[in-house]
Amino acid sequence: MKENWLSRIIGARIIKTGLATFLTALICMSLSLNPIFAVITSIVTIEPTAKASLKKAYVRFPASILGAFIAVISTYFFGESPLSYSLAATVTILICYQLKLMDGMLVAAITAVAMVPVIHEAFVYNFVSRLATTTIGLATAGIVNFIILPPKYIYQIESINSEMDNKILKIYINRLKELLLGEYESATSMKNMTTLQQSATKIEQLIKYQKEEYDYHRTKKESKSHIRKVEMKYHTNRLLNAHLLNLIYLPENTHIIFTEKERIALSNFLKSYEHLESTNEFMKQKKAASTLKNSVKGLDEFDENQIKSHVIYELLMINKILNDRYSKISK
Repeated sequence: MKENWLSRIIGARIIKTGLATFLTALICMSLSLNPIFAVITSIVTIEPTAKASLKKAYVRFPASILGAFIAVISTYFFGESPLSYSLAATVTILICYQLKLMDGMLVAAITAVAMVPVIHEAFVYNFVSRLATTTIGLATAGIVNFIILPPKYIYQIESINSEMDNKILKIYINRLKELLLGEYESATSMKNMTTLQQSATKIEQLIKYQKEEYDYHRTKKESKSHIRKVEMKYHTNRLLNAHLLNLIYLPENTHIIFTEKERIALSNFLKSYEHLESTNEFMKQKKAASTLKNSVKGLDEFDENQIKSHVIYELLMINKILNDRYSKISK
């Protein structure tokens, strides 16, 4: 199943924002209300998920009304002056912060400042109309976000997960080569790990969004069991990520001397992963794994042997995780 073609080209959130602002302006103008404040509210109300829109609407509504009230008061006492603009913005932000209305702070401050030049003498009317237009903006945007193009982050998550598979394998192959060459500090590997971490952060955010969406939009095919399966794959990648970090970020002045048998074992690991990268088939290296396990058992706990033991342990753990993953795929 593929995402809507229009949402892939333009972006679902852009489409929904455009529709929400159009409907908001249309409703306000048909009621002879100034649409600007409602449109501002509708724009900031479109969130990545329907749940986030509804949750933040509860905060933005009172914050916007608070901003409108402060604008009316400051204009009543000081008219349209620099002091009115300053007070409207500053006091609104201060009170929103004190009341923990952080999600509504921006829209409240914008509403307060934008109201100052249009209030004139009609203080009560302007306050009531702001109440009405804010309600229209929040309600319209919330309904549009809920009904139109419900986001399907699951496809994005699966795509980034697959990219992470490839990135992890490439980084690991490169790191094995570096270790065999005695390059224990690598700016290239560190840079690649930063990119990998960014992918992991993105997936975590998208998983959160998709779980929220399943609370409102659920079908037989796309249920919570689907996101659970994708999440499990991500957790495996995150585990591989952690072991890779331990292989790359070694103490300064690290120097490891591998025996001939250990170097052969590492070379066999490397051949297996390069074969996996090119064919997607995993060749088990039981003899190589056994050699490295025996090496760890024979190492003492002092000096450079601690680092060597640590490196071999991480190599074995990564091998086991990849072995388990691709053994399941081949079954």
